[in-house]
Amino acid sequence: MAETRLLAGLLVLGAGAAGWEAACPTLARAEAEAVQNLPAAVERYALAWASRDATRIAALHTDDSVFHLVIEGEPPVVGRAAIAARFARILADNPAYSSTPRTVNFGVDFVVIEYDFVMAPPRAFAMGARRYEPRGTTYTVPAVDIITFRDGLVSRKVTYLDTAVIAANSGAVQ
Repeated sequence: MAETRLLAGLLVLGAGAAGWEAACPTLARAEAEAVQNLPAAVERYALAWASRDATRIAALHTDDSVFHLVIEGEPPVVGRAAIAARFARILADNPAYSSTPRTVNFGVDFVVIEYDFVMAPPRAFAMGARRYEPRGTTYTVPAVDIITFRDGLVSRKVTYLDTAVIAANSGAVQ
């Protein structure tokens, strides 16, 4: 939280030093407010994921939100209903899901989160163009989310994850 206040303060100070605040006071205030409100939106989103409730998670997305899991054969999904269905499948394939953030970096309307998530899939699952056969082990997968917010809701979420770790912890990969 201190990091966010510092960032917001630097935005306002930087805007003032450049004459930006005098030229566009509304924009400078809006940017500072967006940065200050973003941590609360991110916290709500993290709590929704911790609940493992796909409907609750998708409710924090805009109607036209896009979710893109960037792996081969995994097209982006658009809209709350499609996102809820995709998240429900992810959580069903990995009921032990939990995550631990490593770094969180805020922008004006976005956050970049590097994290590790726990996988312990109980059965074979498909992700993108591949099908994985679990070995019955629990392991962590490094991932990065770039999440853009609009009016306190997720308008775009792009997720990169290390599928090599998933493959290394799986039996047959097809």
